[in-house]
Amino acid sequence: MNSRNREYAMLGRSSDLIVGTFDSTTLKQSFSAIQLGAYHFGIAVRSDNPLAQLDEITYSDLAHRKVLMVSTGISEKNDLVRSEMLAAEPSIQPIDTSGRYDINTFNETVEENIAMISLTSWKRIHPNLVTVPLKTSVTVPYGLLSTKFPGKKTADFLHEFTKLVPTETQSHS
Repeated sequence: MNSRNREYAMLGRSSDLIVGTFDSTTLKQSFSAIQLGAYHFGIAVRSDNPLAQLDEITYSDLAHRKVLMVSTGISEKNDLVRSEMLAAEPSIQPIDTSGRYDINTFNETVEENIAMISLTSWKRIHPNLVTVPLKTSVTVPYGLLSTKFPGKKTADFLHEFTKLVPTETQSHS
């Protein structure tokens, strides 16, 4: 399993299941997912940034600004938002992270007082950041992730889980 996300890399090793986001890029890395819902994108900014006062952020609100985001190829959904954003507002200056987000990414957003593509569900992920919904139709599915071949006990649990819990779609592989 070759994952750029250390939590996903633990699947099948120190954990059988995690709840997390996924897309086709994630699922190509030997994971399976049961979708439970979808998160909306937002823009995280320092609380004193003028964008923090908005109810919703449009791409034109980000004109001539630096926007921190994961580099292309890591997340299909982030790649879609990046393409949509730069097509709508070419003056946006993308700043790529070295991989998926970690505490250093959130601290950099605060220290540099720049915008960062985020998820609205992460609105309390850092005490100095405010996440404002981004006007886009792109969403990120989240759900229960396992390895493609999780072992009998985990497979049995997942089978029972899908019978008991309403899910967005039963399974992605």
